[in-house]
Amino acid sequence: MPGTLHIFRLKSDPPQYQVDFNLGANSWVRVFDAHGLDEFLRHSWALPESEVEAMLGELRAIGHTTEAFVDMQESHLAEMGFAESPSDK
Repeated sequence: MPGTLHIFRLKSDPPQYQVDFNLGANSWVRVFDAHGLDEFLRHSWALPESEVEAMLGELRAIGHTTEAFVDMQESHLAEMGFAESPSDK
């Protein structure tokens, strides 16, 4: 089941980003530095290079970006360093 990926810039210097992944009623979160975020976006799931570049461009320009229909398995999120986040139920 695909989820939604939200990325927010937390700090500008040095760059730090919070990645929230919402999958149904569950939410997962992880904080990345710039290099880690780049690696995550390019290698963790199969997005076209043009979409990765567009997301990174939005982060640089406005500080946040969202990508819908991201197919990451919930069972792999913990091993990828994500922590389950409390969600409003």
